[in-house]
Amino acid sequence: MGKTICALAMLSLLAGPAALAQASRDEASAELEAVRGRIDALRGEIEREGRQRTRAERALAEVEQSEQKARRELAGVREQLNKTRRRQRELERQADQERAKLEEQRRILGKQLRVAYINGDEEWLRVALNQQDASGFGRRMTYYGYLSRQRSSAIDVLRKTIVKLELTRLEIQEKARELARLESSAAEKLEAIAETRSERAALLSKISSSIKSKDAEISKLQAQAAELTELVASLARMLPEMPAIDAGPFAGRTASLSWPADGPVLKNFGQSRADGSLKWTGMLLGAPAGSEVRAVYHGRVIFSDWLDGMGLLTIIEHGDGYMSLYGHNQDLLKEVGEWVSPGEPIGHVGDSGGQAAAGLYFEIRKDGEPVNPRSWIK
Repeated sequence: MGKTICALAMLSLLAGPAALAQASRDEASAELEAVRGRIDALRGEIEREGRQRTRAERALAEVEQSEQKARRELAGVREQLNKTRRRQRELERQADQERAKLEEQRRILGKQLRVAYINGDEEWLRVALNQQDASGFGRRMTYYGYLSRQRSSAIDVLRKTIVKLELTRLEIQEKARELARLESSAAEKLEAIAETRSERAALLSKISSSIKSKDAEISKLQAQAAELTELVASLARMLPEMPAIDAGPFAGRTASLSWPADGPVLKNFGQSRADGSLKWTGMLLGAPAGSEVRAVYHGRVIFSDWLDGMGLLTIIEHGDGYMSLYGHNQDLLKEVGEWVSPGEPIGHVGDSGGQAAAGLYFEIRKDGEPVNPRSWIK
């Protein structure tokens, strides 16, 4: 008994920190959920206090957000399509099995009926009249009783198999109708995406023609960078304290993180931008459109929305003042308050934010200040 109590005590001590960490994480998520509305309001406030956007730029934000919504809906439809197709294949496999059972039951029943036909309908009466030995008569009658019950059982199994096969056939038909409906819905979503892409192209052309000088472009980029910095600083001020991560602090992961997307580096941290007037504060990766964007480390999502210059942007907090930023996404898979692990998909590469080509913009910040991401990537 003493050993058992001791073992239980050891288990509780081992499980205690994990349980406490989970409770702390849940509590922090609940607090973060409570400030989600303030985070949404913050984005609007930063945009209102920032530079004056043209009508085309405001429309671009709406179009890119509409595209994300259509892509999310399309992803949901495709998931349903895959589930329905899997179910249909399973039903067809079951139908094949039931048809095989049906043929086997028919064969057995046919054999029994042939025996009954050869013996005649009153086989039990002939046995009784021709039998001299009472004990032999009893054995024969037991045998014929067994045959009769077996025949009845075979008929019952045959009937149930036919009913089950018919129900399976009806469900296959229903799944086929559901597939047709889902495929039609997917086609509509694709058409909606094509329309937004066409509208987006027209808006980009209009925005590009409105920037008449290099100074105007630099001014725009500076304003966008200031808005991003203000967003990060404001988030750091308003967010509840992040609980410690079991996997260890982000600061200890130097030169050990994996790339957030697969593709060549197009722009490096510190590289000149806009004729040397600005510098890149992150990295631009030339990943193909639609490819996965992955979290580089454990953390919680503190921003998941559209921001001028960044397009569809996800910001993940890693603790101790560290954040990672992922911009120009095609869509965002995580909401504010969700926890992520290294390598977990958080979005798909896109060209949102008015980019001419698809790519992922990636930053790491410490206490709001950009640091070189290359120092963290292995």
